[in-house]
Amino acid sequence: MRGIALQRGYLSLSAALLAIAIGGRSAGAEPPDKALAAARAAVSKLTPRDAGARYGQALGAIEVCIGTKMTEKASALGSVYEGADLEAFKTQSAKIYDAWIKVKHCVRQDDPNQCKVIMDESCTAAIAEIGPSGTAMPGLLEVPQR
Repeated sequence: MRGIALQRGYLSLSAALLAIAIGGRSAGAEPPDKALAAARAAVSKLTPRDAGARYGQALGAIEVCIGTKMTEKASALGSVYEGADLEAFKTQSAKIYDAWIKVKHCVRQDDPNQCKVIMDESCTAAIAEIGPSGTAMPGLLEVPQR
């Protein structure tokens, strides 16, 4: 029972953090024009839901993948949408972000190494899809130089 209460509390916290990240800008804190233009171009062929999924993936990756950072392009994605499109974007972002948080807090008593494998594979996929040379929506994540 305590675990369920903690999970609900954590999901509420993660949803609040996501709301701040997406829409918590003050009037003077709009993204730079270049970043906003890049974000608009990046989502031109995507639904708001699909763009939200990629934004949620970027938010989750910076939580799990050591050294990754969101780009200005990624930060500007929420500024592209309004109304129902913004709600669809936020809803999908929250779903994907919550999935990443579950990965981050993975616990497997029978095989704890499996959690590490899941995290590593998730990070590899995120970098391949939304990293600098990404296949799905390039340029949402900066990755550490090796």
